[in-house]
Amino acid sequence: MLSSSRLAVSNPVVIERPGQGHPLPFVVQAEPGSADIPLEELLAWLTETTPQREEQLHRSGAILLRGFRAVKDAETFAEVVQRMAPQILDYAGGTTPRSAVSGKIVTSTDAPAHMVIGQHQEMSYLAPSAEFPDPTPDKVMFFCQIAPGGGGQTPITDMRTVYKKLPPELVERFVQKGGLIFQRRLPSEKKYGFEVTWPTAFGTDDRKQMEKIAAQRGWKVAWTGQGALEVTHPPSPVVKTHRVTGETIWFNQAHLLHKSVAPWRSAWLGPSLTQKLRARLMQPFIQDRFFYHSTHADGSEISLQDLETIRRVVEQETVMFDWQAGDVILIDNKLVAHGRRPYEPPRKVLAALLADTPRKSMLPDAGKN
Repeated sequence: MLSSSRLAVSNPVVIERPGQGHPLPFVVQAEPGSADIPLEELLAWLTETTPQREEQLHRSGAILLRGFRAVKDAETFAEVVQRMAPQILDYAGGTTPRSAVSGKIVTSTDAPAHMVIGQHQEMSYLAPSAEFPDPTPDKVMFFCQIAPGGGGQTPITDMRTVYKKLPPELVERFVQKGGLIFQRRLPSEKKYGFEVTWPTAFGTDDRKQMEKIAAQRGWKVAWTGQGALEVTHPPSPVVKTHRVTGETIWFNQAHLLHKSVAPWRSAWLGPSLTQKLRARLMQPFIQDRFFYHSTHADGSEISLQDLETIRRVVEQETVMFDWQAGDVILIDNKLVAHGRRPYEPPRKVLAALLADTPRKSMLPDAGKN
């Protein structure tokens, strides 16, 4: 357990299922006398308690630091991030739009305030390869610089528990089919609303550079009309064994990256009935420009019944907490999924992706961390 003479450890501030399992998130709350400690002292404490913090993170899956006023902007957040893992990763290749804020500190998402972002582990759709044996971040961190005017929670879900609660026959069906294939088509520029463009997703607008990125990863790419890019990823596993704890985890985004949750089937343009109808009417114009879809590795479609079962179990195991300005949450990206609820402005939440062991950058010409 984390400890210090000047710091207090508490249970979660808000938890939907109190008393069940390990507290999620595990909350470290500053005592009144330590809320204003200098950043240097906080960083020293974070370094000193690294072994205990890692043990607690692997037990609970997420640790929330609350009440430390020294963490106030992207720069101070970056210093905290650097104490949590040896490398901060690029966000190249992600499925949600983000903007750089300071170095590799990015916005948590640039998705419109009305949109729900479903529960996911960052980049779990990326397949391991010889060059990138573990392409997914080990940890993800968020910092609340400005608390939401309402809503805007970052819900979290223990995916160890999800794995245990899914029907065994469903898990076996996914595993026996050899994993998942993720396919996406991205336009070169926005035209109809909240599309994700391939230059935004991959950090380059150069086709040859994009093809080089794809070749490194073993992705199949095809250029379609109007400069759109279609990417087909090699099969990625549906379950994962945690490299430290040895636990089995449900580790994929089939329930989220699927045509059944395509933009024209959701509140992509807004939550009102009129906006949803407009999105549906736009389907013929959008579907050839922008989509995400997952299938089993053998090419067969995932049954909608299986997807609904997964979504239901994930929802049952999801925990909510309300952001407070200055909050920092450290999440084990393998063990715990996260998302975002709609919000009333203002809201400013920053993010960082971390690796516990040195990694190559996805971007061929990117500099080292």
